[in-house]
Amino acid sequence: MSAIHTIPSEGQQVHHPSLTRRVTIVAVTFVSMLIAIPTAHASVGGEIIKAIGRYLAKETGEEATEQAVKHMTRQVGEKLIERTAQKVVHECGEKSLMEVGELVAKHGPDVVRALGNVSDARPVLKLLNELPAEEIGKAASRLASGSTGKEIATLGTKIGVVALRAEVKHPGIGVRFARALGSDGAKLSLRLTRDQAVQIGRHVDDMAQLPATQQSQLMSMISSNADRFGAFVGRFVEKNPGKVLFTAVSTPIILANSAAIFGEGEVVFDPNGNVLRDANGDPVRQHTGLIPGAIYGPVQTTLYWVGGVVVVLLSLFGASKVWKHNQKDRMDVQGSRGAVLNQTNAETTEKQLQ
Repeated sequence: MSAIHTIPSEGQQVHHPSLTRRVTIVAVTFVSMLIAIPTAHASVGGEIIKAIGRYLAKETGEEATEQAVKHMTRQVGEKLIERTAQKVVHECGEKSLMEVGELVAKHGPDVVRALGNVSDARPVLKLLNELPAEEIGKAASRLASGSTGKEIATLGTKIGVVALRAEVKHPGIGVRFARALGSDGAKLSLRLTRDQAVQIGRHVDDMAQLPATQQSQLMSMISSNADRFGAFVGRFVEKNPGKVLFTAVSTPIILANSAAIFGEGEVVFDPNGNVLRDANGDPVRQHTGLIPGAIYGPVQTTLYWVGGVVVVLLSLFGASKVWKHNQKDRMDVQGSRGAVLNQTNAETTEKQLQ
């Protein structure tokens, strides 16, 4: 039985099923690409936005509403979130973006602000992960603080996470210790109370100018008895406003008078085992050094004596210069007079011989 072929009439279109399928596949693929591109782009920052929702839920104790998430997202900045997410993926990979999401969920959106504030996210992310969990949120807040945050990040990259820890404990002051005295200075600040850090922090730039040996000995001295040393510095500044305490001349004197600054001897206990304290609240010691109110005295007196001796030596040196100059002038005058006299005598003798 032969096949019957239908000849299309004029104006009737011929449909080719295979061609139609191809056109449909191409069109669907193209549309899918158009849809997928912005979706994939948005999903980078979307990881952080989801983390913000988890953070809000942790803080409030209930599931975060879409409105609350949008509100915090706007506060942080949608562009900042997206830019930071892309930077993390570009520098560290998608796995690190997941780490950032976990940090945001636990410690808040300052993590995003911190990473967005620095030029290189990788070392800052590493520093945050090295911190104790209870310090990460505060550290992120300091890293997010404009130019100061950038400096902290730079110092952290240079001397380690101790720079961040110093700034967390003493906001606005820890960075001064780290900047002037490096990792040793940052570690020193961690041993100080806020008041001690403020008191000693005013002098860290002067300490940074000292020879390395003096600098190291002085920091060790401060660390061993920070409360008494801070009190000593405060009293010295009060009694000597405007004077530099730590110089290459005064520092050896301070180091040599540690007994006068700190007191020496064993702490005295009462029969009940309690520490005996004096009227100032300081522990009573056997063979105690100078009383706290006069601690600055020996150092001050010594500095004045040294200054006086220097002035005297300079005066003597100047006087000797003047004396030598006068002696030279006198000899020159005498020499001139002698020459004139010799010349006169010679002329007289010559006339007599004629």
